[in-house]
Amino acid sequence: MARIRIENAVHEFYRTLARDDGDTATKKTFETMKEVFMIAFGFGVAKGQRGALGPSREIFDDSLLRAEDWDLIKAVVLADDEGALQSLEDTDQLLRVAQEYANAGIRLMQSHFLAAKPEESLAALFLDTLT
Repeated sequence: MARIRIENAVHEFYRTLARDDGDTATKKTFETMKEVFMIAFGFGVAKGQRGALGPSREIFDDSLLRAEDWDLIKAVVLADDEGALQSLEDTDQLLRVAQEYANAGIRLMQSHFLAAKPEESLAALFLDTLT
């Protein structure tokens, strides 16, 4: 079983966005850190940006990824490298690519969120990503 990792530098931002950090009194944008991770992954992919992880920490177990999540990650790995068929069975390789895209994506989210209210900023980021 593998663990999903994020950079230490963005952990607090993940906690700000995710309700599963134990803070039930504050309204959060997402229910879980896994949701934040997958959204960040999507933004990284949409912008074609990856970022290798620096010092990092584990945030959730890969068993929380649904079949659809794995399919999306595998499609991205294949699109990145046509010779990547052998990588589709390599969980560590799949997660490394996903973590790199999520790392770039969370940085994009962070820069947008710092500029406005999270709900407004997320909408603006979605629109910016589509254009």
